Amino acid sequence: MTKLIAGPMATLSHQGLRKIYEDFGGCDEYYTEMINASSYLTHGQFEGFYTLNEIASDKIVWQLTGKEASPMAKAARELCELGGIGIDLNMGCSAPEIVKTGAGIAWMIKPMEETKALVIEVRNAIDSFNSDLTAEGKHKKQRLSAKLRLGDEDFTDEGFFKFCDMLYENGVEQLVLHPRTRKEKLSRPPRYQYVEDLAKHFENKIPVILNGNVKDLYTFENALKAAPSSAGVMLARISAQKPWIFRELSKSPDSSLASQISQTSASQFPKASVSGMWKKTAADDGKESIQIDRLKVGLEYIENLRLYQPKEFHETRMQRFFAYYCDNFSFGHYIKSKMLNCKTLDDAENTFKSYFDEMPGDRFISI
Repeated sequence: MTKLIAGPMATLSHQGLRKIYEDFGGCDEYYTEMINASSYLTHGQFEGFYTLNEIASDKIVWQLTGKEASPMAKAARELCELGGIGIDLNMGCSAPEIVKTGAGIAWMIKPMEETKALVIEVRNAIDSFNSDLTAEGKHKKQRLSAKLRLGDEDFTDEGFFKFCDMLYENGVEQLVLHPRTRKEKLSRPPRYQYVEDLAKHFENKIPVILNGNVKDLYTFENALKAAPSSAGVMLARISAQKPWIFRELSKSPDSSLASQISQTSASQFPKASVSGMWKKTAADDGKESIQIDRLKVGLEYIENLRLYQPKEFHETRMQRFFAYYCDNFSFGHYIKSKMLNCKTLDDAENTFKSYFDEMPGDRFISI
């Protein structure tokens, strides 16, 4: 079955949003937002908020970024202590400010020997941790994965596959491919054929995950048709706009969540969200669906910021979420503009509530 994975998003992939995903049924893996290795090692006052792990702790993947191998290896070793699935090397972020520092996709552009040295050093750090676990009689070994793009604009097929072979040969155990080049924007269709070719290339060796442009059941199933050999699908921005997206995709027989639900008796699944964000309903054709309260989803996110983020992060993390979430509504631009002008969480809460006083028909949807 196809794994469903929540992708890394700056200022969004934190415990507050993960709690909402889980309330809707969750997914298989949660990648954190990029953790800068050098900053993390300072153990400053805010670094701990990037690694909160009370929610779905066994499904977290710690994504590392940085420009040098040594701090990334040291940070990887420390992050392994927090549990979860393992460490991911960010080799795909194409934001100019990240690339300029030598991080993100810069690792695909540097001399391959330099990138190879990074992978080996991080792999050794993880192996050291795993060896200690074995000695203690524990068996939850940490995985090494990498998230990447196709490369720079002048990439070649030969160079791309050679780079991926290097990752595999030096201990990378899962690849996530966003099949665009460094400068290609989201308006350009992703080249799913590369996901399929890469998955076949590593068949029975390591899983390859598809990332890019999946936003509903229709695009999910079309992506799987284009890359049937892929082991999973990663979703990012759409999961901020629709935090229930993983529940929506559970309607596909190809999703891992569908398999999980089918193997568990219905009585073990709640009839309603503990926070009131959704409840089960019966459609006209007798099939079960869930009704989503989109007001309560937004309010839950605001409350989770209070619970899990420092005040210094409240404004930016609230604004980033609602920049996506407001696209759900009839007058999305109007409410988005108002939310982006809010300076406090109390102001955001009152502003968001007032929208549904004006537009009560936008509050509920069923999937």
